Amino acid sequence: MQTLTIRLRTRTPLWTGGLDGSMDRIHETGLLGSLRWWYEAIVRGLGGWACDPTEGDRCPDRQGRYCDVCTVFGATGLQRAFRLEGPVWWNKERSKKLVLKMRDHRGWHLGRGLLGEGTLQFVPLRLPKGWSRENLWKTLSLTLYLIECWSGLGAHTQQGYGVLEVDGLLPSDLDGWEPWPQQRSTLRSIQRLPDRPSLDGFFFAKVRFTIESHEPKKWLHKCVHNISPTDELNWYLQQSNASQQRSVLPLAPVVRYHLRHMVRSKWDGKYHLRHRLMGELGQKSLIHVSHAYPVKENKWEFRIWGWMPESLSKGVSRADVLTELKSWLGVSQHHQWHPTQNAQLWIDLHLTNPEICWYEIKSDESTETYLQELLKCDCKKSPS
Repeated sequence: MQTLTIRLRTRTPLWTGGLDGSMDRIHETGLLGSLRWWYEAIVRGLGGWACDPTEGDRCPDRQGRYCDVCTVFGATGLQRAFRLEGPVWWNKERSKKLVLKMRDHRGWHLGRGLLGEGTLQFVPLRLPKGWSRENLWKTLSLTLYLIECWSGLGAHTQQGYGVLEVDGLLPSDLDGWEPWPQQRSTLRSIQRLPDRPSLDGFFFAKVRFTIESHEPKKWLHKCVHNISPTDELNWYLQQSNASQQRSVLPLAPVVRYHLRHMVRSKWDGKYHLRHRLMGELGQKSLIHVSHAYPVKENKWEFRIWGWMPESLSKGVSRADVLTELKSWLGVSQHHQWHPTQNAQLWIDLHLTNPEICWYEIKSDESTETYLQELLKCDCKKSPS
């Protein structure tokens, strides 16, 4: 059973956290937690059984059975099927933070994460019953590929971190792949958890916009009341680096600030959805926004994605929120790049007609088909 080795490059800083809340080094537990979270969503979306150990619904059950996720990622009494070895990296600048403040907001403090390259190694420990080594590696690879295409790995992805490029992951199709052991097929109807992330409840979007050369800092200062220190902003923008391919435009807090105001204006007076959708202290955001990264000369890209339950509050459904979100973003087509035509968010951000590509499951589409469409990753291609 050979080791699976994957080379990754960051597009926005990778964050896995530490005991004191700073990013002191790469913590494999943070990467494992992220991988498991996405695998749970895939399994639930495709009809499998995924427990939720964070809510006390953990394996094994009273009959001693393990869910389809724990069969791979382990649980009490069951060893994980693999060991993850992350890149060796220590953060010598862990105390440094970039502070962005709006006029009516106390500000955001962005700590440094890993910005560069590293290697992930998956070392096999055992095989789930009925699985081959290929089943295990393909399951982990496809989970990573979905993350690479549409979201982020690690912690704080709702705050801009974790967008990656991964070498060697390009599945052409899903033939012969299922995200759970075949002998567990009789358990697929057990313990459906409607309020837990499931792939069919996710939306994904990528946005591309143009800022003239040497103007990213000027644009950010136009959107933010105060940014400090300058050296830390330069670290994100890589001003001292002749190559700008590792530049990061830390716009996630700015985008979230304007989205939060839109949510509050639309719903908070009656339904108080702002904290549910955008998060608050002690409650994670359902909507994630990445920082921006360069995709070609003068052109940047960032991501907005998230999961939300079918019903969010009395009288407000997932469909209601997605309809409003698409209006604010200027979405008029699905599964292809198109101009946004002066939607409200881009007016607030002083951006002229960005291009957007939006994915959500169609009313007549199966989750299997939706996953296949997402894994085609057509939005990695340049807009026409």
